[in-house]
Amino acid sequence: MKLLRSIFILIFFTVTVTSCAQKDKIIGVWDVKNEYYQAVYEIVEHEDKFFGKVHYYNDGTTEYKGDSKKEDYFLTDIELQNGKYINGKMYLPDGSFYNVIFTLKNDNTLEASMTVDKQPYTETWTRNTTY
Repeated sequence: MKLLRSIFILIFFTVTVTSCAQKDKIIGVWDVKNEYYQAVYEIVEHEDKFFGKVHYYNDGTTEYKGDSKKEDYFLTDIELQNGKYINGKMYLPDGSFYNVIFTLKNDNTLEASMTVDKQPYTETWTRNTTY
């Protein structure tokens, strides 16, 4: 009986530690490079929602290096539902925003979908493993 109790406690402890250590796969630093701009963004979690901040941005005319100020946060209110990250708002410097949906294609590839100038637009974000 003691052996069975010890095994149960060990299994319970292992499951508890493992589940607490897991983090959502969208969390991390992401690189974006396309024909319009290149950037390094970070997605963080706060109170069961996800937010994004700028580490670096360059569109050929504007270069910006973030330093963890409030103004560096450009993504808000992202929620995970049915495998998609929805309800996100991607803010532009003028205060306008795009509604954005993220789909995790694999552990290192994130797809951002939005409507820009009344046209569907998708960009690919790649996990930055060196930042």
